Amino acid sequence: MLCVFDCETIPDVELLRLQMGLEGSDLEVCEKAFKIQEEKSGSSFLPYPFHKIVSIAAVIADDYGRFIKVGGFAQEGSEKEILGAFLDYLNAKQPKLVSFNGRGFDLPMLLLRAMKYNLSAYAYFESDNPALNKNKWENYRQRYSERFHVDLYDTLGHYGAGRSMRLDLVCAMSGLPGKFDVHGDEVYRLYFEGKRGEIDEYCQSDVLNTYWLYLKYELLAGNLTLEDYYATLAEFMHKIPQGRSYSEIFLQYAQKEIDAKES
Repeated sequence: MLCVFDCETIPDVELLRLQMGLEGSDLEVCEKAFKIQEEKSGSSFLPYPFHKIVSIAAVIADDYGRFIKVGGFAQEGSEKEILGAFLDYLNAKQPKLVSFNGRGFDLPMLLLRAMKYNLSAYAYFESDNPALNKNKWENYRQRYSERFHVDLYDTLGHYGAGRSMRLDLVCAMSGLPGKFDVHGDEVYRLYFEGKRGEIDEYCQSDVLNTYWLYLKYELLAGNLTLEDYYATLAEFMHKIPQGRSYSEIFLQYAQKEIDAKES
């Protein structure tokens, strides 16, 4: 089973107030923290402990990459509930993870936040389980094995040799929708406006892009035939949820991809 996942975060305003002595509304604290961080490092991106998880979305597919569903874990729940639901799934199912920069951001940040709530991610750290073919060379934490985790950012960037890649840019190059409505730097504003549903749908659109990019990677690597790729894409079109902000655009792009094979 595959779990293509992504996290959306906002600044942890309580921790920012405690560590930086910032005052003002939650929104003002965020913007002050971004400014301080940019002046200090040249980037407004905050250190991992200051990221609070507000959404974790996933595409679930079978072992062959065939789409089953897309959704979120404990949608609009507390951070502890969202993290707990994701880690419960990981521990129980031990799926193959697929991400875009999951090793560089999502997982380190997610595991730090899990420590805040005394949650367990034992499946992630397990390295000796013959029943699942886990060993010291093949497990979730082994960077150069793709049995348990394919980080497309890492793999396509040749493990650091090439790093000038954004998911949106790779998607645009590959004929995928990419980011079309919301962008990551807007998430904190949406959260404080009470628009968590929009955040969840944005997160789901990101994992749909990552899932489709993974299919193209499997095709590139010779793990998927062209015939199976198009069949998987056609099945995806029939199963994608209707009535969501991303539904129509993914259907349009998928149909365009299928139509192009005839030309």
